Amino acid sequence: MIAILGVGRVGAALGPHLSNLGYQVVYGAREPGREDVVELVEKTSNGAQAVSVSEACQMADWVVVALPYSAMESALHEMGDLDGKIVVDVTNALVMGDNGLMKMALDNSSSAEQLQASKPDAKVVKAFNTVGFHVMANPAAAGGSVSVPLAGNDADAKIAVAEVIEKMGLEAIDVGPIEHARSLESMAVLYLVPYLQGRMDDAFEFYFRRGASPKKSKGVRAAG
Repeated sequence: MIAILGVGRVGAALGPHLSNLGYQVVYGAREPGREDVVELVEKTSNGAQAVSVSEACQMADWVVVALPYSAMESALHEMGDLDGKIVVDVTNALVMGDNGLMKMALDNSSSAEQLQASKPDAKVVKAFNTVGFHVMANPAAAGGSVSVPLAGNDADAKIAVAEVIEKMGLEAIDVGPIEHARSLESMAVLYLVPYLQGRMDDAFEFYFRRGASPKKSKGVRAAG
């Protein structure tokens, strides 16, 4: 079972998509009986339900944190014990800057690192934070391949998350340890620029094109 904490645009995109792939989804919400939450549960197949954040975390094997950064601190207390669970962090530690664009809220850290420090025995994987919610719901909407970079310290957890991402029709890319989540959250700053400036025709999705190995490419000399 996968718990999705948050019932905003990201949670509402991931939940139905994952349930359609055969995963059982439980939403963790502050107000599980709220009308929009009930409607989301009805749109989600495979016996979905909505409960409190703490109940959802207790019930599930995986936890997807799809919350605004402003809600993260209080949610950490509600999550309780996540020992041994795979925790997928979608949250970006961003705040609005004076120029009307987003900026990093933390110096030398990230939402994912804060989550891992708070839940040291959880297997935190940063994922989906650089992907539009509309593409999470329907990858074909991007008109081409979309990459989902993964950062985390547990190799097996990243492999497991990558398998789910590939089933969703997206491409997983392992970009290293949890501290590299800082770079991924910086990518989200760039991703939001056209949206915040009203330049919708300039909106983009990230795609990391794999290149040939320097050792195998003719005319390319490996460093060193």
